[in-house]
Amino acid sequence: MGWYVYILGCADGHRYYGCTDDLSQRLVEHQAGLSNYTAPRRPVALLYFEEHETLAQARQRERSFKNGRSRRKKIDFLIKTFPPEKLAPFACALCQGSWA
Repeated sequence: MGWYVYILGCADGHRYYGCTDDLSQRLVEHQAGLSNYTAPRRPVALLYFEEHETLAQARQRERSFKNGRSRRKKIDFLIKTFPPEKLAPFACALCQGSWA
């Protein structure tokens, strides 16, 4: 099983960076309001993800998103060039959960 690093776009314009071993389930949790950061910023949209072999690799990449110099431009480029068809399998996970 792999580990995912992902970027969510929040309704208020913020971005959330995280990692998990079950991306579909984690997206359901975000939409259901089970994350303190994203709960008041719903709905969220999956913008980008990568798969890594180990948790250590995923955490390192997540930290690089949060702390890297000139990261904004690099992250914007990653999101802009990410193939939309790779996001499609996770669209149902984002539809689940309530934001009432």
